[in-house]
Amino acid sequence: MIICAPDMTAEIASRFGAEPCVLVTLGMRLRRQLMMKTLADIGLASARRGADVAMYVTYLRNIKPTWAIVPDRFADFRATLASWFRYSPIIAKYSAPIFAAQEFYKPHVFDAIMELLHMGVERVALPLRAHHDATCAARPRLCAERAERTLRALCGVAQHIHLLGPALRVLRSLRGVLAQCEKESTTSLDTTSYRRAANSEVKRQLGGRWMPRDSREAELMLEAWLRQALL
Repeated sequence: MIICAPDMTAEIASRFGAEPCVLVTLGMRLRRQLMMKTLADIGLASARRGADVAMYVTYLRNIKPTWAIVPDRFADFRATLASWFRYSPIIAKYSAPIFAAQEFYKPHVFDAIMELLHMGVERVALPLRAHHDATCAARPRLCAERAERTLRALCGVAQHIHLLGPALRVLRSLRGVLAQCEKESTTSLDTTSYRRAANSEVKRQLGGRWMPRDSREAELMLEAWLRQALL
């Protein structure tokens, strides 16, 4: 498993038997270059309102991340697919492009995704922070059931499967299928959810605050979030 987060370190990843990866979104400065892999994304806000693709491509050209989510449109498979065909060849010059499979849980969309894989698309991301009809933090069982069905079909077919911003309880529900999937495909996930304290104990350690003041506190919060999600 590859875990991507803005505050990820090799030490934190090793505690969970994972490979570290730094998550960067459009405009975010890349603080950890070293030997660590990097995932770039436009972010959920840009997926909702529409991304400045020219700015994103320039950003990718400057930082050259390991992977990049091709600009997607929230809960709109058709628009995301059109964006993929238009921009993935450009993004592929600077990074390995990942297709964000919006609405993957709808049967006709799932069939289209499988066709894309047979056409040569290698990397697929499943959005697990919000769907068109639910936020995954509020309805984790719904999002997890949708993801599990799709993961079982994608494993061994997609070269790389990414979980895009999974809610904590959704990720907990998917640990079993992910363990199976990792035998056949490369898997990864990204998160920024830990930047609001994962539980009251972390809040106590931060002196009653929910948000980190510095990188040390952010790393503490990331480790607490991963402990709840993966152990």
